[in-house]
Amino acid sequence: MTDAGNTALPPPRRRLRLSRGGLATGALAVVLIAGAALGAGGTRLAQNWQPRSVMLLQPAPIDKMAEQTPVAIRGDVAEVFGNKFVLQDGSGRALVDTGPRGEDRMVVAKGETVTVQGRLDRGVVHADVLAHSDGRNEAFGPPDRGPGGPRGPKGPKDGPGARADRGPPAPPDRDIPDGDAPPPPPR
Repeated sequence: MTDAGNTALPPPRRRLRLSRGGLATGALAVVLIAGAALGAGGTRLAQNWQPRSVMLLQPAPIDKMAEQTPVAIRGDVAEVFGNKFVLQDGSGRALVDTGPRGEDRMVVAKGETVTVQGRLDRGVVHADVLAHSDGRNEAFGPPDRGPGGPRGPKGPKDGPGARADRGPPAPPDRDIPDGDAPPPPPR
């Protein structure tokens, strides 16, 4: 028999109790994780301001280059294609890419003898340093990856996925007199 006045009550709710030691340990962990993340970001930022090291390699024949390795080659410029050129020596020919820093200017002239240091990737020498026979040197190096750089946070300038990063294409220009221009589309 049950008493009408004695109804079963649910057990009292337990409150989460944090000891001072547990709270301090959690706070310390958060500070350490945040410090490590900020330290890594600061180190990466500081490396961008440091001067780049220069490799000092002796030029080797073009046919002796190995993929994914630093290379140095010397030869005559056979052809020029914008920021790329073909370098040839007695053993073969190589395509040299000067990257975005070589665009919009004449880096080498056809027939000129140059020495190129860089890295061989998929059959293309990506120039880091170019030495002219008259003693001039030009540094190209890897492209900047910071904000606004060719491969910054917005992705590649060209190639797969580039259109999605830039948004929809602009409408083509039309020759419409000013008085007959249609109103802008609603947004």
